[in-house]
Amino acid sequence: MVFEAEDKAFAANKVVSIGRVSFDRDQSLVERAQQGDTEAFGELIEQHREKARSLAERLTGDPHMADDVVQDALIRAFMHMGTLVDKSRFLAWFYRIVRNQANKRLRRGGPHRKERPFVSISSPETKDSQVDWEDLDSILYHLARTATDAAMREQDPAEHLLRKEIYETIHALLHCLNRKERDIFKAYFFRQLSPDEIAAMYRMTTGSIYTYIHRSRQKLRKEHIRVSFLLPEKKGGSGLSTNKQVEMRPWQIDAPVMSTFVHSIGRMLASVGDRWEATELMGLSTFAFRMKLSDKTTFADGIYVFDWRATLRELMREIGYEISMLCGQLADSPIPLLGAVERFPIVLPIEEAVLPFIRRHIDAGKPVLYFDTIVTRPYVYEWSVIYGYNDRLRVVHLTDPIRPEGNTLSYDDVINNPVRFLAGIGNKLKLTAGETTKRLREIAAREQALRTIRFAITYAKHGCDYRPRTSYLNYTSGLAAYDRWIGHLRNPHIAPNRYGMGQLSAVYADAKRYAALYLRGVPLEEEEKRLALLASEAYEQAAGAMAELCKLVPFIQTSEILSPDMREVSVEQLEKAKAFESAAVGYLENIFAVMAEEEGSRQ
Repeated sequence: MVFEAEDKAFAANKVVSIGRVSFDRDQSLVERAQQGDTEAFGELIEQHREKARSLAERLTGDPHMADDVVQDALIRAFMHMGTLVDKSRFLAWFYRIVRNQANKRLRRGGPHRKERPFVSISSPETKDSQVDWEDLDSILYHLARTATDAAMREQDPAEHLLRKEIYETIHALLHCLNRKERDIFKAYFFRQLSPDEIAAMYRMTTGSIYTYIHRSRQKLRKEHIRVSFLLPEKKGGSGLSTNKQVEMRPWQIDAPVMSTFVHSIGRMLASVGDRWEATELMGLSTFAFRMKLSDKTTFADGIYVFDWRATLRELMREIGYEISMLCGQLADSPIPLLGAVERFPIVLPIEEAVLPFIRRHIDAGKPVLYFDTIVTRPYVYEWSVIYGYNDRLRVVHLTDPIRPEGNTLSYDDVINNPVRFLAGIGNKLKLTAGETTKRLREIAAREQALRTIRFAITYAKHGCDYRPRTSYLNYTSGLAAYDRWIGHLRNPHIAPNRYGMGQLSAVYADAKRYAALYLRGVPLEEEEKRLALLASEAYEQAAGAMAELCKLVPFIQTSEILSPDMREVSVEQLEKAKAFESAAVGYLENIFAVMAEEEGSRQ
């Protein structure tokens, strides 16, 4: 009995301890989210989304409306995180937002406001037998007639006109649905049949019915935007839908480049018959020499915070191509990686603004670079390549770092991506007659290498020249990023994000390995070449130290917290990596010192 009591006490203490860790973790995430960390906000919401949805469904009695309520609540919570004074009250504060959004939708007649079933407008004296529920015109005539009767009883001509316009709009919009979608939509919204009843009618699963209803609502929303903005109807209707794919030729048969920005560009070039080595692209893009870390914690967002447009344009010009880009950020949406996309224009989720760009390039046999925010776990978001589209299924085909066979996204997912970034390869830049000679090509290659080496030195010593305008988003880059990383690990008030740290170590270990390979092959001679090889060796040692860190903290999805011992061992590896990279930068600086001496002796 004594042992049993001790076991119970131990279990109770363990529960309290776990609860305290969870509470402290939530508070830490709230603090980071208030400072603008979108990954912290996402992690915080991921823990409570299901409970919030359950609350919304209990309040509304409608699973579809509950999804909309939670989505509205998430947007408002993200936009107003700064108003939360007591960080320990986040959950209660968020649930209050959910309740407010649910009450807002249910106000003035419960579900019979904007989400109101159309049959609820009907006069109670009207008999369903007078309506042909299989005919859209009969349904709308019935609704318009009963609306007129209601408006007459209320003696409100304005209400009568408003309802008449609503039905005319519905009539125009519903024709954007195909026959089956329209039938299911009418059964659910007009006849008020349950998804189970509709599933039995069509011999389908209830889940499929929910999918049809969701898809129909999305289509109607887009059609309403199109009509409201007087946009032309999309082409490729009945009988004209197309299904096209670009052949994705093999590239990097070994392990993929961890920088998916560079990896995706390599795959794009290979698909148009211009195969570049990964080492060349990592060097010319300068991603072999970059390292950036958030000043808040060890989230992986620093990997993505650079000037996307300028970097891509410069790289493609370096390898001889024009590039066309389409970018933006959706209005009223929580934007991941705000530090990278804050300069993008605000755009609307309109199909005609995105799909023609994709079709035009795919039809020309050229895939499209795309920033994917629905990538397969453990990635949170990544660069990918769209290489096909299917108008009938309304999906695009794209690469995925976790799925060798690729993935698909619906048109809706692409259009509603809060970060819009697509880029297509244009024409190859023309060379002058002189540039085609072997000697001038060698000179150009040497100049390219020296530009990359000069960037590596400047970046290591002074950091990245791209800085977010948003004041609460700060990053440290270059050699100083090591000190920032070590500081996060040694700060007792910071709980380093283990998952983010796993991705950081994997990406930067890979980058330093490519830095070593690139410097080994640069077209330099004599003393300059010797110094480049010494720098290559030092980068390889730095890559080895980072690889050891990868083994300690692998890039996998986990909620495990780094122990104090693990932190200190990680610090040791980071200090080793910094020492080796500092030596490498010293050798690179000596290359230019030697060149200056040679230039002086010639004069």
